[in-house]
Amino acid sequence: MRTTSVAVLLTTVLLSLAACGGDDEPAATSAPAGSAAPTAVTIGALLDLTGPGSTLGTQSRAALEAALVEASSQGFAVTLDVRDTGSDPATALKELQSLHEQGVTTVIGPQTSSEAREILDFANQNGILLVSQGSTASTLAIPGDALYRMVPTDQVEGVASGDLITVNPGPRRVVVSHRDDAGNAGLASAVTATVQARGATVVEGPVYPAEGADYAQVARELGDAVSGGGEEETVVYLAGFEEVAEILAAASTIQSLENVPFYGGDGSARSDALIENTVAAGFAAGPALGYPSPLPTVGEDAAAAPEPLQRAVPDADALAYGAYDAVVIALEALRQVGVTTSGQQLRDAFAAAAAGHEGVSGKVELDAAGDRATMPFAYWGVCEADGVFAWVEVGDWVPPTTPGEPGVVAYLGCRTGGVGAAPAP
Repeated sequence: MRTTSVAVLLTTVLLSLAACGGDDEPAATSAPAGSAAPTAVTIGALLDLTGPGSTLGTQSRAALEAALVEASSQGFAVTLDVRDTGSDPATALKELQSLHEQGVTTVIGPQTSSEAREILDFANQNGILLVSQGSTASTLAIPGDALYRMVPTDQVEGVASGDLITVNPGPRRVVVSHRDDAGNAGLASAVTATVQARGATVVEGPVYPAEGADYAQVARELGDAVSGGGEEETVVYLAGFEEVAEILAAASTIQSLENVPFYGGDGSARSDALIENTVAAGFAAGPALGYPSPLPTVGEDAAAAPEPLQRAVPDADALAYGAYDAVVIALEALRQVGVTTSGQQLRDAFAAAAAGHEGVSGKVELDAAGDRATMPFAYWGVCEADGVFAWVEVGDWVPPTTPGEPGVVAYLGCRTGGVGAAPAP
């Protein structure tokens, strides 16, 4: 797999090192008393640079490289070792094992919950710290494990999507369909629970495999599910990755889907593949009323992004910014406990450094499982103006102050005056 190494040589500083790990994990080594501790450290990253999550992967790599500038203020010589997983769980495990053989204990990623689930046991057993900027499956919210996440679980995003789906009064019938993986299954479950709590009826739509799916058949099954709804208004929630472009393109040929609003998840939001597929983009912007899909957004409490990060990620992507924050927090943890520390001591140091961190993605607060407690979301939709398709921020969602209550939805739809310009789907 492709590996990118970026080295930044920085000023040497004195660090104090501790030498205790978890009871069943490798102990950290320490420098002799009174000696200068080593400052060279390698941060690993498991990113999708060529697969269905490559849009986020390439943005995250750019953000991580920009974070090396911040490393200069920490006094480290940092090597960033980026491995391309293609969002494949088996590849993620192989690359994590390779990083471990190189002595890497701090890894940013993986992006998906399926990958995280595959590699978690190995990370737990070998004292590795994993910090994901994209995994959301609530089934992985496990206190005390190796996985920390810079985004909330699917339970938060599910409320954001469910609130938008049910923002209009009156009965609604929601066909829920998703890619068969941990993250998207979790989103489908969370959306189902939310819309049912808001009074909607849920119909189980097609669940398609992560590999080898017949996307035209998925679209036909969606058409069949929609056509069985009688007079009740029907909408579709479709959670997947960049393959949703092929599903939407196939949906454009199915009569029963001609005027049906579609909603998406974070895995396909701002997907380049969808915009580049003009048939899919035309369907998303027109009959699907924008295919609004939520992404965590940079909150009002966020620190100003430094200029290198603004150049690297000019659109202020909150997930990529989360990867940036993960490196900054990890380096602060290593500064506190020493660059050779691993296991529970490193994880505890990361959690302590993360608490209340005023990051470029917003103020960081982790829950008991090490996941971000909550964040605001922006809805992104496919809009068209003068024949050009683009992802546009079409609304936003502010989390509720009381758990279980609806959040605050503000939705404008496409404001360009092109196809899809509607007050709400």
